[in-house]
Amino acid sequence: MLAGQTLADSSGIYVISLPRRYDRKRDMERLRRALNLKWSYVDALDADDSAISRIIERVRLERSKSRSYVEDSTEVKAPSLEYFHWPEDMDLNTLSRATINPSGADGWGSEHALPSQWPGTGPAPLLVDPLMCATENNTIPPYTPSAPPYKLLTPAKVACWHSHLSVIRNIANKPGNSTTLDEVYIILEDDVDMEYDIKERLWDMWPALPPHWDMLFLGHCWSNESLHPALPLPPYSAFSPLHPSNAPKCTHAYAVTKAGAARLLLHLRYPPFAYSRAIDQAYAWLIQSGRLRAFSVVPSIVIQRKVGQSDVWDEEHGGTGSEWRDTLVHGVLGTS
Repeated sequence: MLAGQTLADSSGIYVISLPRRYDRKRDMERLRRALNLKWSYVDALDADDSAISRIIERVRLERSKSRSYVEDSTEVKAPSLEYFHWPEDMDLNTLSRATINPSGADGWGSEHALPSQWPGTGPAPLLVDPLMCATENNTIPPYTPSAPPYKLLTPAKVACWHSHLSVIRNIANKPGNSTTLDEVYIILEDDVDMEYDIKERLWDMWPALPPHWDMLFLGHCWSNESLHPALPLPPYSAFSPLHPSNAPKCTHAYAVTKAGAARLLLHLRYPPFAYSRAIDQAYAWLIQSGRLRAFSVVPSIVIQRKVGQSDVWDEEHGGTGSEWRDTLVHGVLGTS
């Protein structure tokens, strides 16, 4: 399925949105009507939801029993990568047509995710240091009071991971056969603007995509996504705006194939890696380490509007989000 077709397919686009953000849904409906699109809204979880608290405690439990912590007289050293191993059957499971049954971190938000004796489950949980965001596969720096907010594993980051993972799980488990593994789905957040001619742009660039890709970033932030050479357009007399992804950040607009969603699901729920950092940092690392085959559109054709309070950055910094700002040539909602 081409992305141009996906943009017109009601089952092909998902918009992640907090139920209370009526302001954002109002603007997203303006965008949808202007481009004659159809999509499904997916309710995100708030950072103060009890399921998010349980997931954070489950991450703490996972780290506490991990062999990757090495005690030192003054600090907990970052773990050695030799203790981290991705399951060898991930590629095989990605290409399977069978339903991917719940496993790993899939149930971490449930009421029975923690052992009854775990300190965080009692009536008066112990005061503990905040969790730090992991880097690479499972490198966890020690907490220091001077750590900047972006290095802390906050409830907002965990809630964002949970919301994206729920959509990815739904896509990965859609019924089908081997011919549906390349079907394309688009995941959006609810604070975006698009180029007026996004359908035509996607249609024109699509022939440059190689087979068996996993992710396509329609927008990004905090990365030079033109670092790698642009992909040529058949018959190879011109270049497309598509580049092999470098380390794209931000998750406001990306496409996945069904096989790519399965690959993401298997990685994002793997206990030593699950909920370990901001999800865009997880995507960037999986791309940099060769676990995902991803491409980026440069310049972006979907951008964050940075209007109103940010649901992730508000907890950490306040305001409308990070300092990164992007522009469009002719944005539907006036972003230029």
